[in-house]
Amino acid sequence: MTLLEQRYRFVLRMLPASYRAKREEEMVDAFLDSTGQVRDEDNARPTWREVASVAALAIRVRAGGPGAAPRYREMGDAVRLVALLGLGYHAVLGWEGLISTLFSFGIVGDLDPEYVITDPAGQAWGLVSAAADLVGVAAFASLALGRVRAARILTWLSLLYIAVMTGMGLFMWERTITEQVLYLLVMATPGVALLIGYHNDAPVRRSPLLAVLPLGLTALHVAVGFATTQRLAFYNGDDLTWIAAWTDLSGLSAIAIGVAGVHCLVRRASPPAWGLALAVVAMLQGVMRAPSLPLDAESFATQPLGTTMIAQFAALLVLAAALAVVSVRSLPRPT
Repeated sequence: MTLLEQRYRFVLRMLPASYRAKREEEMVDAFLDSTGQVRDEDNARPTWREVASVAALAIRVRAGGPGAAPRYREMGDAVRLVALLGLGYHAVLGWEGLISTLFSFGIVGDLDPEYVITDPAGQAWGLVSAAADLVGVAAFASLALGRVRAARILTWLSLLYIAVMTGMGLFMWERTITEQVLYLLVMATPGVALLIGYHNDAPVRRSPLLAVLPLGLTALHVAVGFATTQRLAFYNGDDLTWIAAWTDLSGLSAIAIGVAGVHCLVRRASPPAWGLALAVVAMLQGVMRAPSLPLDAESFATQPLGTTMIAQFAALLVLAAALAVVSVRSLPRPT
């Protein structure tokens, strides 16, 4: 065995053992045929392109589709659920962002003219934000309608916007690295999950009803949750302000995740894909509360609203850990 072959076989260890047992020799032969005669004295190594190709294959195999080993099919389904749930949440954020832009431009509602955005710079930034919101809405709708290629393209655009916003947060708005890392984690994870989970062999389901679901949830939240939040959150320091932490979008999502997560734990994460997906979503939703917690402000932490948000943050992370442990134990054994 040549030194180059040894190194290539070492790279192939990124692949699951079951996959290597079936395909390793074939892949090694194809690789050596493409390299020709290489002496050990040349100290040859697999190219970075080849290493990246094997790494991408390893991810794709573990995010298995039809015909994959049961363990990897469950893991792949979990990644796809994270993409679907996360992009659905972003679609709701997108619809609410569009509504907010229309209000701020004075196109809908009865906003006081004093607060209507009229300066060109503000309007330009509003249009950029609205365009990003539309991309998020369109990405989820494309995925729900089974148009995976369009969803991938829109996801790349969304990830580019997130990267730009992360940089602006650091250099223009003087946000801390921790805040921006958390922002990047929460916003980019669903898009990355889509790119990983929805490969060419992944199962695709089409649901027009699912595509319009975020709009219905947005209408419900605007009509009920948003109105309640605005009335209670700043109502003369009333003790009922803690209710606002449950009626904003994060709070309502925390309730839904909590109910689904507890149900999944009761069923011992069956199927495991749902438990794994909910563990990731619960972690992301908990992190979303972290930037909103000025833990250095004692007055905030002792107020009903602050205490409730801190409790949500802790409860979601505990739920995520419990779901992860139970779900991993429920996964089929590797074959």
